[in-house]
Amino acid sequence: MKAGYSSRQDATHIGSSAANYVTLAAGRDFTTLDGRLVPRALGEAALRQRTALLVGGLLIGEWPEQL
Repeated sequence: MKAGYSSRQDATHIGSSAANYVTLAAGRDFTTLDGRLVPRALGEAALRQRTALLVGGLLIGEWPEQL
């Protein structure tokens, strides 16, 4: 009888594209709709404070002109 489990390596091939994006984007800056880069720390703080929204890998929110 074959074991009924999968390894972490198998899960990366089976996972959704959103999960794959999160893995690839870990530790990187966020990109806004207009192509600006928002530093990771600033984007994470805005997400925690609910002043920004992450949609399909793009960070939506209001940002200072000079980052």
